[in-house]
Amino acid sequence: MNDASLDEEAADERAMGGPAIDGGTAEREVIVGLAPRNPSRAAVSWAAEEARLRGLPLRLVVAVPWLGDTRHADDEPQRPSSRAQAARVLESAAGWAGDERASPELIMEVYDGSPVAGLTAGSRHAQSVVVGSPDLNRLKEVLGAGSVVVPLIARARCPVVVVREPLSARAGRLHLVVGVDADSPCSAAIGFAFAEAAVRGVPLSAVSVSEPPVLPFTDRERARERQRDLLAEAVAGWSGRYPDVAVAEEVRDGDPVGELVAASSTALAVVVGRSHRHLGTGIRPGRVVHGLLHRAGCPVIVVPPP
Repeated sequence: MNDASLDEEAADERAMGGPAIDGGTAEREVIVGLAPRNPSRAAVSWAAEEARLRGLPLRLVVAVPWLGDTRHADDEPQRPSSRAQAARVLESAAGWAGDERASPELIMEVYDGSPVAGLTAGSRHAQSVVVGSPDLNRLKEVLGAGSVVVPLIARARCPVVVVREPLSARAGRLHLVVGVDADSPCSAAIGFAFAEAAVRGVPLSAVSVSEPPVLPFTDRERARERQRDLLAEAVAGWSGRYPDVAVAEEVRDGDPVGELVAASSTALAVVVGRSHRHLGTGIRPGRVVHGLLHRAGCPVIVVPPP
């Protein structure tokens, strides 16, 4: 990243109310990032419900990117039109949020600059950042050159919720799923999943998947028993903190992406952790996350490590 890009990202962080250098933070809130040309009603619906359940403000944000690599005066004639369009998007989104049973406190914001940089800055003081995807089965919408989803997930400091459009019918979807790597569990993802299940009043399925070992039958059974023990250990502490959340522990053999995609077909959302080893790369949130973004049948919540 060149110096000009770094300067622009810093300016975008200030525009989103990022924390002061001395460590001060703004009030926690739920943020939903809206595309100026294709705002996601499904993302607003999810974010409004999340804010209402947690008693937090909902910030509706539309980015108006600069047209060139830097802030040239040549861009100025088009700025009023772009900002007017952003304002119309915010008005529509406010109406969508108001359709919920009890509308949360709304904050509407238009800011100049990169949506990724701005939402990343906002993630420093947010409970979650919610973004939409027109269709998670269309790879280009998630992984294309202009995508906000993947770089935001890789950089965000709080959970990122990716909601497909339209939001799948949730009748009968009465549980959450959290994917747990039994050998290296992400405590932050498990904790977020328990908290989410608690505020929504639904049970939680903790799913651990491993490739089938090429071992004799007895050794395979020992490996599965070890995996069950590790999963139980990873979940036990959180069960104590959230005693009202019913937890089902599932150990599966197979491809982690395929098994979690299968589990997502009946879930309100699937929660996964972002890998430690990809921190700081800005572009690689991990194979499981990529697979779920492409194929999941419900919203995907990606939680960064602490």
